Amino acid sequence: MARQNAIVPTQLAIGVGVIAIGLVLGIGALRFPPEMGFVILGAHVYPCAVAVFLAGVGVVLSYQAITGGFRELSQDLQASSLQANGKSGAAWVSAGIVSIALLINVIGFVLAAALLFACSARGFGSRHPLRDLAIGIALTLPIYWLFNAGLGVALPPLINVWI
Repeated sequence: MARQNAIVPTQLAIGVGVIAIGLVLGIGALRFPPEMGFVILGAHVYPCAVAVFLAGVGVVLSYQAITGGFRELSQDLQASSLQANGKSGAAWVSAGIVSIALLINVIGFVLAAALLFACSARGFGSRHPLRDLAIGIALTLPIYWLFNAGLGVALPPLINVWI
């Protein structure tokens, strides 16, 4: 399917909006106090990293909107199939949110967050729960260590002792 090289205004507005959110977040992060206390990194580091990431995503989205529209956006989706899958997907994501709230102190931060990731992936159509759990653990471990070591934020235990 060949795309025309026309600007898609609504998609360009999305890209510019994501860039604006990144800029606002970056400006807000740079206004954090510079004192570091007992942590390795200042409080502005993570919000600045997220701001840079968001601005980068916004630039890519804007570029795609200018050069013919978002890539990988399927044009043959039926609205009825989206609505039918949307209810079960929302149920899976909601179940993941409830499960992390109930299980974070029981099974630990990493496993509870990995379960949330797997439920969210299932809600978005994944059919590989073990792979999704492994990806969730791989994403959650660095986050746990960065928050504990980098920012000094006390999260629930990595994995509870009884496991």
